[in-house]
Amino acid sequence: MRVAVANLKGGTAKTVTSYFLAAGLSRRGRTLLADCDPQGSALSWAAGAEEAGGSVPFEVVGMAVKDVHRRIKGVAGDYEHVVLDTPPGDLAIARAALLAADVALVAVPPTDIDLDRVMATLELVAEVEALNELSFRVLLTRVQRTARDGRDARGEMEGMGLPVMRAEIPARVGYARAFGEPISDLGAYEAVAAELLGESP
Repeated sequence: MRVAVANLKGGTAKTVTSYFLAAGLSRRGRTLLADCDPQGSALSWAAGAEEAGGSVPFEVVGMAVKDVHRRIKGVAGDYEHVVLDTPPGDLAIARAALLAADVALVAVPPTDIDLDRVMATLELVAEVEALNELSFRVLLTRVQRTARDGRDARGEMEGMGLPVMRAEIPARVGYARAFGEPISDLGAYEAVAAELLGESP
């Protein structure tokens, strides 16, 4: 499976989602994480984890290029799973990463501004979907368990006919603090990996 974690807006937990998802998929097969963001946060995370004495259970490559859909073919052949971490605001790279994927995972926090600005990403997904039979899912991230925001956002998007995943990511400080550290606990991302692969709950 090739999954592009996408949202043209920044601050939606794309890199955290990409990294934890790659860790979850690596428990099921050889996995590659392609860092398509010029900021290189996923690469930095992996380097930090190794410096901290931990191991990274998947390969990480930098691929912040506008033809990632072509270049990925040269490195992804031996991998069962590929995760592409896409940049915010760079339409050309994001589009190329979606062209390289068979699943688009749109990470969306349940805030009014994030729901308002996700439409540009959904339009891009729809454009690519027509070219390479891309399927997509919406993943709610940074959900406050005690607030109504998550339920309201889920209801609104499901009302629009969007495929919202059953699994969702709670607003846990631990996810943000995991940057640069080895991952031992997948938390809610275990359920995300399982759902994407169609595993029984």
